[in-house]
Amino acid sequence: MTLAALPPNTYSEAARPATSYLGAYFAQNWRLFAPNPVSADRTVRFQGAYEQDGELVVTDWLDWTDVELDLVRHRLVGGRAGYVTNKLYGPLGSRYGTLDTDQREVADVPDPEDVVSWQRLAQDLRAGSDDALDDSQVDLYLVYDRATTRLATEALEAQRPDRRLVAVRYATRSQGVTPWEARGEDADGRERARPAVRQRINGWREPLRGDEAEQASIRDFWASHR
Repeated sequence: MTLAALPPNTYSEAARPATSYLGAYFAQNWRLFAPNPVSADRTVRFQGAYEQDGELVVTDWLDWTDVELDLVRHRLVGGRAGYVTNKLYGPLGSRYGTLDTDQREVADVPDPEDVVSWQRLAQDLRAGSDDALDDSQVDLYLVYDRATTRLATEALEAQRPDRRLVAVRYATRSQGVTPWEARGEDADGRERARPAVRQRINGWREPLRGDEAEQASIRDFWASHR
């Protein structure tokens, strides 16, 4: 167990066929003993767009929750960075849920070429507010939207240091775990028994970046865990 918990190395790669079974036990034990037992796999993914030869190129999705779980699974002692997307997941859904239909149409920018500035986005969202309470709901939505966009920008640019992003977006994805009554099925059967995936893809946003120290921290995190 100790060797299996170490960061990826020659041993862990060679031993993967013999230790892969630990993943299921890890997930099971975490759900059992967590303060709030998890009944679904929840992930936050990032996608970016950059210019190349006059064209806009969209990246593949980066599952940042998977990167963070690498910290939990392979490091006996790790930093709190491994829990960022877990803490963001709930508020991202609940804050978006407070927006009305017109505000969601503003927030759900479908094309990276149509990205607006953060100031313009805030103005357009508040234009659909009815009162001060609505304004405060917009402000709270933007707090988490900006935080996730900032993490997305820095994570994607750490993955692709030669690219300068012009737009980013994130997606939240949830899928319930295998029902208890299907636990005796084989791997394919357990997977088929899981509830359908639920996903929300956020609108495209203008990239946000922290200071150099923060960006360096994300780059180091990426280099250490992938």
